Amino acid sequence: MSAPLHTVYEQLAAFENYPRFMTGVRQVTAVGSDQTHWIMDVDGKRREFDAQIIERSPDERVSWSTMEGPLLAETITLRPMGETKTQIVAQLEADVAFLMPSDRHGQESLNRRLKDDLTTFKGLVESGVLGGRPIPQSGASSKRMAAHSHTLLPGVAADPASPASVAARIRNRNAAAKAALADAATNTAGAENSGGVAGSARMGGRTGQSDMWGTGMINEEERG
Repeated sequence: MSAPLHTVYEQLAAFENYPRFMTGVRQVTAVGSDQTHWIMDVDGKRREFDAQIIERSPDERVSWSTMEGPLLAETITLRPMGETKTQIVAQLEADVAFLMPSDRHGQESLNRRLKDDLTTFKGLVESGVLGGRPIPQSGASSKRMAAHSHTLLPGVAADPASPASVAARIRNRNAAAKAALADAATNTAGAENSGGVAGSARMGGRTGQSDMWGTGMINEEERG
């Protein structure tokens, strides 16, 4: 896109900007220095969740992931293409069944949605609505998609900042915390057996059963 590297980074690192270009996002509020609270419109219903900010490396990378519930994890990497142009590489891992539960073509629809979101962001920055002065329009984007995959695209699986790695770290940490709570509850509840710890998530959570969508996991890489 036709915008300086630092200008693009500043707008992506400010999560309160996301409702202006990310479809379905109504509000993002900072919670401390490394967490955000999101409000989304999902198929006409209000959904809320908390996300962990994994990385904000100036002029280089922004990475975040949901802390529990259906998986949403994104890593955005920026690359300078001269003094006034920047390339965006956005890797998103998402639960399509959660985001588009009534869309039989959820993967294709999400593909179009993400492309439109990046185009909207590009327009906001280049027009000066985000980031200051207007910038001449130029640039293009291309997309690659791997459906129903739990791993990233070839060549990025080992990246410690990838969405899959980010989400795994958060979920491992949350699982350890829940296990500790479960042990404590067992020690105080006597012989009652509930069959496991029952958790709830404001986003709707997961079940162990499969539905028509299967796992519903996709990977998306967007270059702008």
